[in-house]
Amino acid sequence: MPTEPVASLPPTLIYGAGAVGCLLGGVLAAAGAPVTLLGRPAVAEAVNEQGLTIVQPSSTRRIRIPAVTSIDAISAPPALVLLTVKAYAVAAALPDLRRLAASGAAIVALQNGVGTVETLLAEPDMPRLASGTITASVMRDSPATVRQETTGGVMLAPVRGGVPLDQLAAALTATGLPAGVVPRYQDLTWSKLLLNIMANATSALLALPPAAIYADPRLFAVERAAFIEALAVMLGAGIRPIPLPGFNVPLLAHAMRLPAPLARRLIAARAARGRGEKRPSLWLDVERGLGTTEVRWLNGAVADLGARLGIPTPVNATLTELLEEAARNPERRRAFAGRPDALLAALGRTSGTAQA
Repeated sequence: MPTEPVASLPPTLIYGAGAVGCLLGGVLAAAGAPVTLLGRPAVAEAVNEQGLTIVQPSSTRRIRIPAVTSIDAISAPPALVLLTVKAYAVAAALPDLRRLAASGAAIVALQNGVGTVETLLAEPDMPRLASGTITASVMRDSPATVRQETTGGVMLAPVRGGVPLDQLAAALTATGLPAGVVPRYQDLTWSKLLLNIMANATSALLALPPAAIYADPRLFAVERAAFIEALAVMLGAGIRPIPLPGFNVPLLAHAMRLPAPLARRLIAARAARGRGEKRPSLWLDVERGLGTTEVRWLNGAVADLGARLGIPTPVNATLTELLEEAARNPERRRAFAGRPDALLAALGRTSGTAQA
């Protein structure tokens, strides 16, 4: 029998049946919540035919959950929508989101980076909005199988109007995925951004795993500089790092500001383990060959807010520019793949000036 918090969750649509969407929808559905997945035809067909298999550190489950490819195929209007598409896909989803909001649905945006909430806030007909993030690393093994690589949880924050966040958090926690609610979405999204930018753009450009990035003192110096820029922008905007499930972000911020050799010793192994076997998100974005990535919502968000506040962000700005070029032009990425010296040169750093 489902637990009371899960059983009382209102009809919920997972808009975006990627790895994260399938994990969230799957664990809720397994516990008895009324959940529907919306995703690409290949995913919806596989889930409807085979069921959704979720592999977690302590269990493997096959779950029956309805999957659709259009909001017109939903049997009844949802009361809650978990928006789990990539940040760059939110603009294309806006017509659907407007229709769902008009029917009374509350929208919870779970994108990486900063900017999605602001896009939705600009929509006058979306009166009920919230933000969320997941700190577990999740990857897709097949269209109907997702794997949770690391422990973690979900954190939620109100944005506008009444959204049943305490109810959603209780439901997720009851499934074994720890969840909580914090008061300020800015603190939530920027704290997660600090985690997301670590060994992400550099890993994507160099085609090297995070462990290799942290093993090179010169590349760690780049990571540390980008992190400290982001932290300076946050603090300048009155935003504070907060703890997230599995990650003490304030402690991480303190460690990153220590002398570089000590910071690297304290952070490198833990940061590399935090992703499990999953390649960083921007690396996956580039390999999809769509010509776009989430870097604009990550390092780019740091550079944009830094420019508005008058806070220099040269490392984040350059990483954004380089990765956007690499996403559009595979030749540009090949110029950096496996070549740290080339990236350091593009960043204006050499092996003699970026010692950690």
